[in-house]
Amino acid sequence: MATFTFQGYPIHYSREGEGKPLVFLHGLGGNSINWLYQRNYFKQKYQCITVDMPGHGKSGGGNELDFYDYQVVLKQLLLDELQLDEILLCGVSMGGRVALDFAARYPDSVSGLVVADSFAGLDEEEKKRRKSIFDLIYEPHDGVDRWVRAVIDQMGLDPEGAIAKGFNKGILGNQLDFMYKLFTLLLDYDQRNMLSSISAPALILHGERDRFIPLACSEDLHHRLIDSELVILPECGHLPNVEQPKRFNQEVERFIQKV
Repeated sequence: MATFTFQGYPIHYSREGEGKPLVFLHGLGGNSINWLYQRNYFKQKYQCITVDMPGHGKSGGGNELDFYDYQVVLKQLLLDELQLDEILLCGVSMGGRVALDFAARYPDSVSGLVVADSFAGLDEEEKKRRKSIFDLIYEPHDGVDRWVRAVIDQMGLDPEGAIAKGFNKGILGNQLDFMYKLFTLLLDYDQRNMLSSISAPALILHGERDRFIPLACSEDLHHRLIDSELVILPECGHLPNVEQPKRFNQEVERFIQKV
């Protein structure tokens, strides 16, 4: 992986292939490895870029930088360092929110958006429901284990499957205080008013088994983004890029051909 410096912290990224730039953005607790299926598939025809966001993967700055910095990190990498244009952004969960932020602030640099199992804003009841799950982190004795089990269940994953076990290992590799801080910030951050400034076409993907991000959130994105389509993926949970990589790649490829 290559590295650049943001506010004194190392940010790691990968760049493979040539052609139209596709930028893949991971979710909370994830990293660039989550996009292995997509990198191997799309690098044959496109320039694939993945980024470890601050505090994730090999990147530093987790305790000092927060979500509001993430789109600035992207701006420095994509526009200043790599000097790209006509960028197609593809984000899952938190990564989808980073993509929305970037597209709203730098619309002339974005040719399209793929947003999977993400949201722009939540009502108060949904905030309380989600916070009650993350509050398990600080319960005594088995709180962290209960939290992981609850998140995996809400994500619609098989708790005994390889994906859930990989998620468990990956998320526990992060500092839990950092994870909780970032999660609560994301709960309160409302992007809904900025969506009208996004003119790039958007593909919204949603796993039908995902309860962590309710379908209503993807439907709301579809309603607010002026040029968007919503595709619901059957028998899929919160992580379609790893649960159903073939179908995910096909949908993204189809969308790329349109834009």
